[in-house]
Amino acid sequence: MINFLIILFFVTCFNFYTISSNASSSSYLISKSAYNDYDYITVILESKNIKNIEENSILVDQLISSTITENLILANKISKKILLNDPDNLEANLINIVGNILNNNKNKLLSNKIFDNNELIDFIFFSDQKIKTKEQVSNSFVEIVRSSYSNSVNLEVINYNYLLFYISLAIIVNPLNDDALFIKAQLYQMLEKYFLAENSYKKIEKSSSYYSDAQRNIAFNYSKFLDNNEAEKKILEIIDQNEKKYLIKRILADFYRINGKYQKAIEVYNDLILEEEKDLWNLYYLRGICFERLDLWNKAEKDFLYSLKINPNSPNVLNYLAYGWLERNMNIDNSLNMLKKAYQKSPDNHYIIDSLAWAYFKKNNLVKAATLMEKVIDIAPGEAISLDHLADIYFAMNRKREAVHFWKQAQDLAEPEDNIYDKIEEKLRALNAG
Repeated sequence: MINFLIILFFVTCFNFYTISSNASSSSYLISKSAYNDYDYITVILESKNIKNIEENSILVDQLISSTITENLILANKISKKILLNDPDNLEANLINIVGNILNNNKNKLLSNKIFDNNELIDFIFFSDQKIKTKEQVSNSFVEIVRSSYSNSVNLEVINYNYLLFYISLAIIVNPLNDDALFIKAQLYQMLEKYFLAENSYKKIEKSSSYYSDAQRNIAFNYSKFLDNNEAEKKILEIIDQNEKKYLIKRILADFYRINGKYQKAIEVYNDLILEEEKDLWNLYYLRGICFERLDLWNKAEKDFLYSLKINPNSPNVLNYLAYGWLERNMNIDNSLNMLKKAYQKSPDNHYIIDSLAWAYFKKNNLVKAATLMEKVIDIAPGEAISLDHLADIYFAMNRKREAVHFWKQAQDLAEPEDNIYDKIEEKLRALNAG
């Protein structure tokens, strides 16, 4: 197994160069900006307009970009230019070695001096001092990428150009490597390059164990980069084309719910519940949310209670049901106990803290309510409903000036679905009239 520290070294050091006189070139700046934005086609196109193309910074950017776009012919041409000035350049040597492997040229492969004392190269291409098969080499590239991002403490500092370069080499060596195709698509998805992710997912065959997950992710991504009507159409098409529909129908139900199409969401959740999958408690919870948004509280309450019967320790379900009761002045004591339990399980969830504070307010424990609601505002200062709640608590404590301040702040931040603007206006009018 390759030493993980070696992988981290390459992740950290990969492709950092000093900007030279070319920085004044608009094409240079566009190319660099495109590279940092993972726009590899633009890197290739703009690099053609840069006069001093021999500069390694641009050449390596081109090399990485042509590899990620799986243009091995262009990558080979660029690697030769790089190796003229920098014979030890790792990325260029990797392209050279991969080219020899694909051409079954073992003699050139073995004569490459970069193999000497290079643990990374040895790991990728050799096993027991024998050259690996194409499939094994491809899997080695996959293992490097997996190790790099699965063991990283902070995904924000990962060099995604590096990851995409290596996973693309895995695909170039073995285009049928579903592990590599799926990981490349996932990397694009993490970068919010949804169209490129879709292209990679679509290369995965129906016979693959990754196929269902790939189709599910395509459906999920449609909800991210298409308008609602087009996304709905595309997701429905995927459902029609697939035998295993559960995961994709789940995406559709969640898509409807998130976009406020609650009745449509309920219809899909109904179908999913009949299939009795493992997450049945969650389906009842999500359907209950839809009923609640449609002001069908009796049905919502029934779903929340059934969800808790299956999974009595879900903090989110405990919170949603308890808060619904509090808003209707029902089961106050039971709600408080449920929210204490939810808070123990999820002490940093500001929605749960808000509900617990509101329960104490309903019990007239104003000091405790204020302390908790102030904590909510510290965590999520832009939550209009919580600001409204804090104002109500302060008003009950005769801290009227502070109450007015937070009511007005809540009005400024309120979204239409919060349904609080007019209610706050009534409170302010009543206060002024008094």
